[in-house]
Amino acid sequence: MPSHLQTATIQAAVLNVTSSILAQLMTSYRKRHFASSASAVNPLSLQLTPIIQFLIFCLLSTPPNFLWQEYLEREFPGYPVQQGKPKFKLDDEGKSIAVEKRLDIRNTATKFLLDQTLGAATNTALFLVVLELLRGGGLEKCIEVLREDAIDVEEHQIRSV
Repeated sequence: MPSHLQTATIQAAVLNVTSSILAQLMTSYRKRHFASSASAVNPLSLQLTPIIQFLIFCLLSTPPNFLWQEYLEREFPGYPVQQGKPKFKLDDEGKSIAVEKRLDIRNTATKFLLDQTLGAATNTALFLVVLELLRGGGLEKCIEVLREDAIDVEEHQIRSV
């Protein structure tokens, strides 16, 4: 039986490939549908290189992201177990029923902020670097891409807030 990490990685890979194929098909359809002349019409087509590149990134990034989410939940549980309180209680007929869990707003906000700042910046940088490496770029090109794209994305996010 596969572990939770393996299952999550397989699911992410299937979703990744499916969404890449659908995105390419929709783009191809749109180009065909809105072509200005019949001679500009292209058949529906798929480019395997970007699909494979995104799949490789997905396979490399899902395990650390899964472990990051587990870490956040372990350190800042959304529904912490309250000391001394049972998880189950007995109803009037003696049947075991679950005790209502309470969302810890502070922990949830902490996880959200950490994930959307530290996690997002790290994922953005890794995405840009890994895709550049898969496209054959070297270290200098990766640094250039990080300076141009990652900083522009962060500035845009800051300006739009």
